[in-house]
Amino acid sequence: MLSPRWQKVFRDLWSNKTRTILVLLSIAIGVAAIGMVMGAQVIVDRYLPAAYAAIHPSDGLIFCISTFDDDMIRSIEAMPEVESAEGRRFVNVRFLGKDGNWYNMQLNAIPNYKEMDINIVYGETGTFPPPDHGLLIERASLSPGLGLGDIGIGDVLTIEAPNGKKRQIEVDGTVHDMSQLPAFINGSGYGYINFDTLEWLGEPRDYNQVVFRVAENRNDAEHINAVAKEVQRKLERAGVNVIFALVPPPGEHPAQNFLDAFSLVLGAIGVLSLGLSMFLIVNTLSAIMAQQVRQIGIMKAIGARIPQITGMYFVMVLLFGMLSMLISIPLAGVGALGLASFFAGFLNFDLGGFRLDPQVVLIQVAISLVVPLLAALIPTIQGVRVTTREAIDEHGLGKGRFGTSVIDRFFVALRRIFPMGRPLQISLRNTFRRKARLTLTLITLSLASAIFVSIFSIRASLQQTLDDVLNMFDYDVQVVFDRAYRIQRIQEEVIDLPGVRAVETWGFGSTRRIRPDETESDSMIIYAPEANAETLKPTIIEGRWLQPEDTTAIVVNTDFLGNEEDVKLGSTVTLDIDNKETQFVIVGISRGALTGPIIFINYPYFSRLTNDVDRAQVALIQLVDRSAENQMALGQTIEQHYRDSGYRVQQMQTLAQARNIISTVFDVIILFLLAMAALLGIVGGLGLMGTMSINVLERTREIGVMRAIGASDRSVLRIVLVEGVLIGLI
Repeated sequence: MLSPRWQKVFRDLWSNKTRTILVLLSIAIGVAAIGMVMGAQVIVDRYLPAAYAAIHPSDGLIFCISTFDDDMIRSIEAMPEVESAEGRRFVNVRFLGKDGNWYNMQLNAIPNYKEMDINIVYGETGTFPPPDHGLLIERASLSPGLGLGDIGIGDVLTIEAPNGKKRQIEVDGTVHDMSQLPAFINGSGYGYINFDTLEWLGEPRDYNQVVFRVAENRNDAEHINAVAKEVQRKLERAGVNVIFALVPPPGEHPAQNFLDAFSLVLGAIGVLSLGLSMFLIVNTLSAIMAQQVRQIGIMKAIGARIPQITGMYFVMVLLFGMLSMLISIPLAGVGALGLASFFAGFLNFDLGGFRLDPQVVLIQVAISLVVPLLAALIPTIQGVRVTTREAIDEHGLGKGRFGTSVIDRFFVALRRIFPMGRPLQISLRNTFRRKARLTLTLITLSLASAIFVSIFSIRASLQQTLDDVLNMFDYDVQVVFDRAYRIQRIQEEVIDLPGVRAVETWGFGSTRRIRPDETESDSMIIYAPEANAETLKPTIIEGRWLQPEDTTAIVVNTDFLGNEEDVKLGSTVTLDIDNKETQFVIVGISRGALTGPIIFINYPYFSRLTNDVDRAQVALIQLVDRSAENQMALGQTIEQHYRDSGYRVQQMQTLAQARNIISTVFDVIILFLLAMAALLGIVGGLGLMGTMSINVLERTREIGVMRAIGASDRSVLRIVLVEGVLIGLI
C-alpha cells in the first residue's frame, strides 16, 4: 500500500490526463529527435565504412578525353609511389526507354571483372560478370526518372553509341558499385559491359580512366595528390588529354563530411526541440505549485518537511520522464532506422540487421530523467518555500493579478480609447495575468516559428544559389561530341532548324596553376568562349570581362581565389595548358557558386594553345521557346539531327535537366530540415495547448461565475479562443 503522499502524486497525474499527456508528448518528441539522429549516426557509422572498404576504394582517379592502352597502365603501376593501377573505359550512350524517350546512360567497361582489386563492382542479381553482348545495370539506376524504373532482367534495350551505331542489348542483371556518384545526382544511369561488348558497339578496346592506390601514406591527402599529379603528368607526356584528377578524402567515404554536418544540424534541431519542451515543464510545474499552494501549506502544518514535499514533486517529474521514455525510445528507434535507410539509399550501401544501440538508449534514458528534473528545479523550490501562513491565505490565482504593471495599465488605457466588449477585456486580462508563463510560451512559439521560417529562408537561399549558378549559362540545350568538329559546321548544322535561335561553341579543357614555389594546384576547369558569347553571362564582381583582343588575359571565379590565396586582381599566374606553361594576367573576378574553380580564356588564344583552331567539342544552343518541355523535345530533335549527319554525340543535356538534378539534392536536404522543424512546431503547439489548459484549470471558479450570470458555452469558448489567438499574434 502506497503512503498518502505517493498516492497524491499518482492522483495528480491521473486527475488531469490532458496535462499529463501534453507534457509526456513534449518531452518524448525532443528525446526521440535526439535519439533518432544519434541512432542513425551509429547505424551509418557501423555499416558505411565497412561497405566502402569492401570495394577497395581507389586513392585517386584520372579521367581522360583521349584513350590509352595496357602499356600505359603497366607504366603507371611500375611507379614506386603506386601500389596498383587499373584501366577502365566509360562511354556515354543513350538508350530508348519504354516510354519512347531517349535517356542518357554511362556504360562502364572493365577488362576483367573477376580480377578487380580497385573500386570493386559486385554482382547483385542475374548473371555476373556481364556476358558478351549483355548489359548489367547498377541497382541505384533503376529509377523512373532515369528511364530505368520498369526495366527487368531479360528486357532488351536499344542503345545508340556515340558513333551512331545502334544495338539491341539484353539486360542480364544488376550490380552494386559504391564508387560511382549517386545516379540521381549524375543525371544518368550506369551500365556495365565487357570489352567484347564495347568493341561490338564500335568503340576501341582502350581505356580513358585510371584508378590507382598508393604504395604508402594512404591517409595522407597531400601525398596522394602529389602522386595523382605525377600520374597525370605521365599520361600527358604520352599525349593523353587529361580532363582532371580526383582524389577522394583518404580513409573515408567521400560523403562522410556531408553526413556528419547534416547529422549535426538535425541533432541541433533535436536539442532545441527538447529545450522548448522544457519550457512546458516549467509552466506545468509552476501551475501545479500555484494550484496546490494551500495543499502545500496544509502538509507543512501537519509536519511535512521541505525535502519531503520537494521529493514528491521531483518524483512527479521523474514519472513524466519515465513515461515519456517509454514513448521516445521506440519512436527514436523507428526514426533512426528510417533516417539510416534514407542515407543508405542516398549513398547506395546496405544496412545489416537493426538493433537498438545500448549507448544511445542510455543517453535517452539519462536525458528523459535528468533534463526534466533540471527544468523543474526552480519552480519546485520556489513553490515549496512558501510559508504555512502564506499558503493558507492563498485564494487560487496567487500573484497572477492584472492591472499593476505598465503593460496592464496600457491595456486599461486602450480600453478607454477603443471601446471593446467585456469578453475581449477578459481575454486581454487573462492573457497578461501570468506574465512569466506567457513569456515562456512566447519563447517556445517564437523559437519554433523562427526555425521554421529560417528553414524556408535557407531553401530560398539555396534556390537563389542555384539560380546564380545556372544564370551564368544562358543556353537551353548542350550537346557534347565525342571529338572536336569544325565550328562553322557545328553551327550551320542546326541553326536553320525550326525553334533554334542561336548556336555557339566553347573551348573546354583543364589546367593546373604552377605556383612560385614550383608546387602545382589541383586540376581546374577552363571555359573558353568567344568574348562576346551570348550563352555565357558570368557576374563580374571585380575588374572586367574578356575583350575580343585579349590573349593572355583571364577571368577567374571566387572559388579559384579561395584555393589560391596569394592571387588577386591584376596578378600574373602561370598555367600548364596542354603541357605548355603560359603566363596570364587576371583582369576580372566573377562570382563562384557550387562550380569549383573556373578560369575563362578567350577562345581564339586558347585554341592556338591546344592546337584546335576553329574546332570545338561542345555546342550550346538557345531556343525561341525556352520552356523545360520544349528544351527536352527540341533537344532530342537536335541530338538526332547531329547523329543523322554523322556526328559522334556523347551526350545531350538541357538546362532544365541540370536544374532538376541540383534541385533534387537541395530538396532532399530541405525535406529533412522541414521534418525537424515540424517537430519544433509540434512542441510549440503543445506548449500553447499546455498554457491554455492550465489557464482554464486555474479559472474554474471564474468560468462558473460567468455561467451563473448567464454566459453561454459559446461565449466562454470565445474568450478562451481569443486568448489563444492573442498569444499567437504576440
